[in-house]
Amino acid sequence: MKKILALGIVFSFGIYSLALANEGRFSPRKIYDKAAPAVVTVICSGPEGGNGELGSGSLIAENEVLTNAHVVIHKSTGHPWPLVRVYLKPKHMTGNPDKDLRHAIRARVAFYDRTLDLALLKLDHPALGRPTLSLANPNSVSVGDPVAAIGDPEDGGLWTLTTGIISAVIANLGGVKGRYGYQTDASINRGNSGGPLLNSNADIVGMNTMMARRAPDGLAITAVNFAIRSDVIRAWLNSNAGMDLAYANPVSAPVNSPEQQVAQNNSHSAQTKSARAIPSAANESALVTKKIPVPSTPSTQAPTTAPVQALPVHHVTITESKPYNRRQLLLKKMHEMDNLEEEMHQEFLQHAQNLNQ
Repeated sequence: MKKILALGIVFSFGIYSLALANEGRFSPRKIYDKAAPAVVTVICSGPEGGNGELGSGSLIAENEVLTNAHVVIHKSTGHPWPLVRVYLKPKHMTGNPDKDLRHAIRARVAFYDRTLDLALLKLDHPALGRPTLSLANPNSVSVGDPVAAIGDPEDGGLWTLTTGIISAVIANLGGVKGRYGYQTDASINRGNSGGPLLNSNADIVGMNTMMARRAPDGLAITAVNFAIRSDVIRAWLNSNAGMDLAYANPVSAPVNSPEQQVAQNNSHSAQTKSARAIPSAANESALVTKKIPVPSTPSTQAPTTAPVQALPVHHVTITESKPYNRRQLLLKKMHEMDNLEEEMHQEFLQHAQNLNQ
């Protein structure tokens, strides 16, 4: 009996030690160092500024960014915003948006699906030398796993890092059949839309997309946030953009440095570039994606945790159309890059005025 008891204690201690080892692999700083250079700030606006959208996104190739559809699609018109810009993270953050938002690239919406709330942006020129993020296999994700989110929350700093855990698996996120997702208590707010939810290997577990803030009876809700699961993203990219992305290596793999990741991405890009077909921006009808059927279980294997139906709470999309009153410097940045368009607009107004005289 004593021998059995001793073996039980040793076994329990071994399990406890393994759990501590797994927790030890979760290093927010290492995740941030690897992933943040591949996270972008997305700013959308009309030709004259004013209202717009501010969200986040992930570089999944040197010239492609994954984000939410509601970040880049105008809520009223149902079409992409006229001006979409992607800002790359500077190597050294100052905390001053006027200095940190210097590396901008114009982008267009290549594909989007408002039902799944997914969009793929095509950059005007590649983000050379930047690492890209890979999708995590959902079969390696369980409730209780630590996760990190990177994005631009309202009234927060640019490229903000927050951490938490996977709280639950959701079968039909937001009431959309087949849109599997995760609930997390990692803090996210408006502006985090489209940004990545990352595991300990800095791979994309899901895309941060909505939050619950108030129940139907008015009771405030905290720490209930949602992300679209990686397998839904993978199936959508494969069906629309012809991107047959492989899942990342298991979490136990070491976290590569950004330089190692860039070399790996260049090799992967050379292998998959020929398989991608991006429609022309001139063909607006090509921007509207067909509704793709999402299987009841998107993965080839059953999830490690059975999905549950989301409770009826009031979900709020993280990014909403609003004036950039809180970020006058962001508006200034948009105007700085619109000098030529502004000059053309002024010439048009002057011409119209001359006709009226």
